[in-house]
Amino acid sequence: MPIAAFRFIRATSALTLGILLLALAGNARAVTSEQISIPPANLSSSPEPLVAHLFKPTGAGPHPAVVMMHGCGGAYDSKGLLGARHKMWGEYLASQGYEALMLDSFSSRGLKEICTVKLSERTLKESERVGDAYAALAWLRQQSEVDAKRIAVLGWSHGAGVTLDTITRKPKALTSDGFKAAVSFYPGCTVRNNKANSFHPYAPLLVLIGESDDWTPAAPCKALTASVAARGEPMSIVTYPDTYHDFDNPGIKSKRVRKEVPNGVNPGQGVTTAPNPEAREDAKKRVLAFFAEQLK
Repeated sequence: MPIAAFRFIRATSALTLGILLLALAGNARAVTSEQISIPPANLSSSPEPLVAHLFKPTGAGPHPAVVMMHGCGGAYDSKGLLGARHKMWGEYLASQGYEALMLDSFSSRGLKEICTVKLSERTLKESERVGDAYAALAWLRQQSEVDAKRIAVLGWSHGAGVTLDTITRKPKALTSDGFKAAVSFYPGCTVRNNKANSFHPYAPLLVLIGESDDWTPAAPCKALTASVAARGEPMSIVTYPDTYHDFDNPGIKSKRVRKEVPNGVNPGQGVTTAPNPEAREDAKKRVLAFFAEQLK
């Protein structure tokens, strides 16, 4: 082959690759969220409709869906924008073909954050947000582009505790089946482990947590999972060595001790948050594989 011809083919291939990459980048940018309103529907205790942000996949539905539950810091960052973690997961799940609903449990109740409030003084408990998750489930099931039989729930920290409560009980007002699967990032398991005999997930549950977490420690979650799995019930756990709370949050750039948080393993001494990009990428793959298996 003449050198000129070879160079032309190589240049043409490079151009084609460039166009493809631009198209893929365009698709990635196309994943944006739409703010919606979720009615309480006799399921949520919220005095007003819940605010939510829906990330939609491309292509014709119906699609599987995921309800996402934020932690004690709320759904937004200091600028009032959707938090980096919530935005990342919403975009990621939508890019993989899921309707991803980021639910805001705080705004309709006049709250911004409760991380700095002692557990005993909080006006909104994890158990009181369970109805929010089921209200979101009921709303999603009314959407024509959602597969009503393939909806999961995912939460972080306080929202992870909500996820544990959600996947172990259904409200009486719910007139259909519950969630098909659940993922819980660094939940508080101490109280639940003390009552492990009464903890019964009705659908497959995956817990992901750092072994160095001093806000919601891993040991009780490992013990709880062992007890539940020993009964043949669907619960599994993944722990990450040398990893702290909020490890999957791309908005966190360095390790930090949050002295303003009064709860945790050592009350009054603060809690540690730190990013772990490797654990985050592993968690993304595991969550995707888990949903692919459970939401078939």
